[in-house]
Amino acid sequence: MVYEMTETKKDFLTGFEDFSKEVINDVLVEKVNFSRATFKEAQEFKDRLVYDILTNNLRIIIDLSSCEYIDSTFLGALVVVLKKMAERGGEIKYIIPQPSALYLFKITGLYGVLNLYRNKEEALESFA
Repeated sequence: MVYEMTETKKDFLTGFEDFSKEVINDVLVEKVNFSRATFKEAQEFKDRLVYDILTNNLRIIIDLSSCEYIDSTFLGALVVVLKKMAERGGEIKYIIPQPSALYLFKITGLYGVLNLYRNKEEALESFA
């Protein structure tokens, strides 16, 4: 595997990185590094992913493994990004190992629509 760290975005109040990116074998992995994915983060997240797509990153994994809770606004951002990727002919995979977050995808019907995986290794293998 080829790893290349590309960028992190740090929250200067907490010192934690809110988002991080890495490229593994031509797949961009966008990691969301907070436990609650809410409306406060949704716009920045959507902007980051749309930028990634418009700059020809057409194989993306969105890693939500740190998220225990995802609200409807953030879920909407995931759908917008998915539609943008479909327009460009690319593919997005999602890492959702938390049962509480996975439940939201099941009750909204997105469980059968999105490519969901338990971990990064499974998601990367699915691109092979």
